[in-house]
Amino acid sequence: MTTKPEDVKFIVTIGREFGSGGHEIGKRLAKELGIAFYDTELLELAVAKTGYHEDYIRSNDEKAPDFAAGPLFSGMEYYQPSPYDKIQVEIRKIIEDIAENESAVIVGRAADYILRDKTHVSVFLFAPMEDRIKRKMALLDEKTRSEITDSMMEKTIRQRDKQRRRFYEYYTDMRWGARDTYDLLINTSRAGIEGSVKIIETFIKEGYDENILPD
Repeated sequence: MTTKPEDVKFIVTIGREFGSGGHEIGKRLAKELGIAFYDTELLELAVAKTGYHEDYIRSNDEKAPDFAAGPLFSGMEYYQPSPYDKIQVEIRKIIEDIAENESAVIVGRAADYILRDKTHVSVFLFAPMEDRIKRKMALLDEKTRSEITDSMMEKTIRQRDKQRRRFYEYYTDMRWGARDTYDLLINTSRAGIEGSVKIIETFIKEGYDENILPD
């Protein structure tokens, strides 16, 4: 018997370079598919779980611990979980709970690795640096844009990419953005925002054992 699309739970995880449009693409994809969307929403859920202040969780989002300043080098017999670890543990539990109970698009937070033993579509979005600079600059308000140069924005983008890479590789022992890590990699400059959404939607429709989306 054919399974109806609405009876099947499925997850799309999206890794992304900073400025490649991951949040917008994930949000539009979720709306197109009629399913839940989680990005910064994961942080809001983690606030209640950890007891940490929202500002603290946001400032440490997708960051790996700094061993040089941590107990690993302080003479202790074993490594104690850092605040980064505690935040990640709770976000991991939240992601697992989402995957168990609903269909959703989940952006970042190593969700593809966390759900590696569950059926899902893992996507990585990337784009040339010059396009990412233009995108992030365009999202600024006029006053802020007048105070920030392209070179300053490029530095920010590289820092955020480095942070995300370090986070991902620390917690997964896998290569961030590598072609053998994901089901689908998309150059969002070539595909565009809507084009990227359509590519992912088509991949989902054709990539499962059964067609889980309506024709």
